[in-house]
Amino acid sequence: MKKLLSISTLGLAVAALTLLNGCSKLNQSSTTSVPASKLFKDTVSLNEALVGLYSTLEVQEYYGAFYPMLADLNSDNGISGGYNNTSLDEFGAYSVTSSNVFVQNMYVALYYTIATANAILAGENGITDTSAETLQLLASVKGQALAIRALAHFDLLRAFGYHWDLTSPYGIPVVTTVQTASDIVARSTVADTYTAILSDLNQSATLLSGDAARNANYINPAIVNALLARVYLYMKDYTDAANYATLVIDDGSFSLLDQNNFPSIYTQKLSKESVFELPFNQQNQSEYNISTYARPDAASTEVFFIASQDLQNFLLSRPADLRINLLDYSSPNFYPNGRTLKYSSDISQKDNSAYVIRIAEMYMIRAEALGRSGGLGDLNLVRVNRGLAALGPSDVPDDATYAQAVSDEDRAEFNFEGHRYFDLARTGQVADVLGVPATNSVFPIPLAQINATHGIVVQNPGY
Repeated sequence: MKKLLSISTLGLAVAALTLLNGCSKLNQSSTTSVPASKLFKDTVSLNEALVGLYSTLEVQEYYGAFYPMLADLNSDNGISGGYNNTSLDEFGAYSVTSSNVFVQNMYVALYYTIATANAILAGENGITDTSAETLQLLASVKGQALAIRALAHFDLLRAFGYHWDLTSPYGIPVVTTVQTASDIVARSTVADTYTAILSDLNQSATLLSGDAARNANYINPAIVNALLARVYLYMKDYTDAANYATLVIDDGSFSLLDQNNFPSIYTQKLSKESVFELPFNQQNQSEYNISTYARPDAASTEVFFIASQDLQNFLLSRPADLRINLLDYSSPNFYPNGRTLKYSSDISQKDNSAYVIRIAEMYMIRAEALGRSGGLGDLNLVRVNRGLAALGPSDVPDDATYAQAVSDEDRAEFNFEGHRYFDLARTGQVADVLGVPATNSVFPIPLAQINATHGIVVQNPGY
């Protein structure tokens, strides 16, 4: 999709280039911008714009690789690779600074997704056709745009806000309108940030409610429900988290692959486990392969994201866990560390998908949300399908033991898919597990943003 970014016209293309080269406010338009109302005069242009919106999710700084990979690197799952890249090494050492170039580019990329969604939502007003077919299309486009805007806001909150504390003032700038060059958006509270995210997702659910399609490449009702389950889990609203996870599980469109077949999640497109998967191909390549695998005889200096020895030791401590086979610790170039094999497709293709949401996550969300008394069956379902024996009540005799079992299962299942650092932060384990101050549970707001907004956007504590 990245090659088909047709929302961009001259004005938005200029805006994107300006942002990606260091502009530090949240304005996403320039003095040469074409008003959104002029961009969309028919459904063809609107559909093209929607393709452009999905494309913004696929840039390398977002789900093209770096957003999930940097989250794992900034955890006990990964260490940084070669090139003597100081900014990359800051993640591997859990010491990211506000001038880090990866942080800056990630921040800008996510807000560009939001800006593109806002342009589409504003531009729908320019379409005057009121036929039933057009109105249905408009509802679908709006529903998808709202869900993607919610996803980007939530991903920003996970990375840059105190997402685990609903009483905290350290949310993120919530942007719901097309910005001008002079606009500055201050940080919302965490509670208000969540309110905006849930508002978008609930509107999206209503608009898409009649959509029976379950193509995991495009926002549909199951994806919206899955996002709601994830958001509610982070909010510690366990009742709603379990309810929305159940909606996805009971949808019937997805299923866990068994212990003989689950590796195919990473070797085929759109497996039965994929709820939301962003596709790539030879013309539209992701960065997963080249940043994690390179080639069979690669030296460690040729990849960014390396699997830590700690991750190997963790999986070896779980006899019969077949997920250790998705890691390679045999190369002498990496010893005593290894590399993930989740993105080891033919290097000539570089078409590895981004696994944004899998059905295994819904089972794990429900397992966590229902707790020891109601969630053990879901936890065991994932375990058994990955080669492990089911746990009995005596194996998890108290809530703390059960919580650790859930945390361990999440680590085993989702390593190098962008969950670990955020899971440690939301459960208050960053200090104990990573051995760093609790203030490192969030990345710093880029210094360029702080300076450009004259301090209106305030920095996270400790940076």
